[in-house]
This record gives sequence, C-alpha cells and structure tokens, in this order.
Amino acid sequence: MKRNILLLAIFGFMATSFTNQPISYAWESRSGTVLNSDYKECIKDCNACISASAACKMACSKMKDSKMDKCIQLCKESIATCTASIELMQLNSESAQDMCLTCSKVCDRCAAECDKFDMKECKKCAEVCRKTSNSCKYSMK
Repeated sequence: MKRNILLLAIFGFMATSFTNQPISYAWESRSGTVLNSDYKECIKDCNACISASAACKMACSKMKDSKMDKCIQLCKESIATCTASIELMQLNSESAQDMCLTCSKVCDRCAAECDKFDMKECKKCAEVCRKTSNSCKYSMK
C-alpha cells in the first residue's frame, strides 16, 4: 500500500514536472530571448499604468457619480491597451510598435481626463499615464 502511494506520488511529480511552463520574466520574450532595454522600460511603465488605472477605476466607481463615467472608461481602455502592448512586446511582435503608439494615445486621453479631478487616485493615474505614454512613444523608435 505504501509502495503504491509512493509510486503514485513520484508519477504525479514527474507528470507535473514535464507540463510546467518555464517562468517568462517581463524582459524576456516568450521564446526566452532577452528583449532590448527599451522594451524593459516600456513594459515596466505599462505595468505601473495598469495598477494606477485599476486603482483609479475602483475609486471612481465607488463615487457612483455619472461625471466619473468617462474617467472610468478611459481607465479601462488604458488597462486594455497597456496589457496588449506588454503581450506584443513579450512576443517580440512586429505589431508591438503600432500597439504601443495606440497605447500612448489612450494613456494621453486618460491622463487628460484624470487631471480634471482632485482625487489622489486620479492624480496618480494621470501622472503614471503620462510617463507610460512617453515610454511607449520613445521605446519604439
């Protein structure tokens, strides 16, 4: 009985060892090749923008005020475009540049909208979105 349990445990361990994907760090593409240093900075800024936009979206949603609707929508768009940009940069895709330029435009609009409000989450989001916008514009040149 103990031997059977031990064999099952070993078999289970071996099966999971062969199916686990290697960890892909933000500065590596899915193929494991290291991306250029410009991608590293842009990916880092996009991740920061996703966090700041999510915090802003949550804070604005709690207010239940229709004047915050555009801010919430642009935060969602910022999260979506930053996420897509990261994915394409990690894939080392030829489409990464186009997506990053779109991301830059969305982040600029999000920053402009967030600047209209005095909440600390909106101010932080505006600041981070501007930094991400610049990073996305210039990392692809």
